[in-house]
Amino acid sequence: MAGTLTPMQKKAVDAVLAKVQYYLDSRYAQIRRINPKTESVWEDLVWQQMTALRTSLSLEKIFGPVRFNVAETLLSDDLRKRQELFMRKSQNCLIGEIVEEKEKEGHRTSGAMEIHDMRTLFHAIDASLESIVILIQTFIWWDLEDACDWARFEKKISIIRAFEENGITPEMAEYYQNVMAATTRPQAEDVIIFECRNLRRTLDLFRTRRGSDQGYQIILKREQTQMENPDLLIDAIAGQQNLLKSLRAGQPLQPAHADQFARAMGVDPDDATPDRVAPFLEQMIAGNKKRLKAALNGQGSGNPVNLKRQQLEEMEARFAEVVKNRNVEEPANS
Repeated sequence: MAGTLTPMQKKAVDAVLAKVQYYLDSRYAQIRRINPKTESVWEDLVWQQMTALRTSLSLEKIFGPVRFNVAETLLSDDLRKRQELFMRKSQNCLIGEIVEEKEKEGHRTSGAMEIHDMRTLFHAIDASLESIVILIQTFIWWDLEDACDWARFEKKISIIRAFEENGITPEMAEYYQNVMAATTRPQAEDVIIFECRNLRRTLDLFRTRRGSDQGYQIILKREQTQMENPDLLIDAIAGQQNLLKSLRAGQPLQPAHADQFARAMGVDPDDATPDRVAPFLEQMIAGNKKRLKAALNGQGSGNPVNLKRQQLEEMEARFAEVVKNRNVEEPANS
């Protein structure tokens, strides 16, 4: 059960959801390349699954006699509680709330109701949609732990940078003295080193998980070439549209433009007249629109990349940048 979320809890929920959504969007790019028919239903199905995930993250789980918000726990430093949320034998495991179990033949848990979960709902609309629902739920489960590590990693970096710039207040020092079990009030640098160690633990978890990724779980991302960059294509199309509009309005072609189009069309500059350039420009715009659509749908032709492996390299670089020359090795008595 859950009451009204605190601002920090809502922030934690939003942070995890944003990372999961990024992974889903990245997976969709590959799904769309393989099966374009998913385009018409993907956004609706993902929205409903993400709404269900928001509810799960906003709820509370009981650890001993105390209730804890799920999202806040997932972004906390309490490894034992975090592991419980992913351990299938734990009563707090989230998998049952994310990946719906198929009902056994001849055993209906919801009385006479034919529709009692997302799978049966979309199966009733179109039997082929059930497999997409299962796919999305499975993706969310595969990516949730990584999404939490990623969100926690960024949260820690923000905390460390804030302490570097502003130091710590007496209240913060008191809080960290309790958390660190220190005999004296810690200084800002002591707290920064403590948080750097937490940052490294999160990075280690993300790195270790990459060693157990199965081939079917990998998110394949295609690196975009400059010609496939959506932002550059949008700018190019806008400039070409403006030029075409001016030509149709009877404006003369600037000498620089005339030379460029002459080379592109394979004619002399004198032959690059507005009436000949305009149809050529229309073809260019049409071609760029096709490339833009392909780029937005993840149909680029760039080199394939393991997204989470690439992400690990970026996290390692950011970790080194934040830690600098500090000694963040675990103390012997940790």
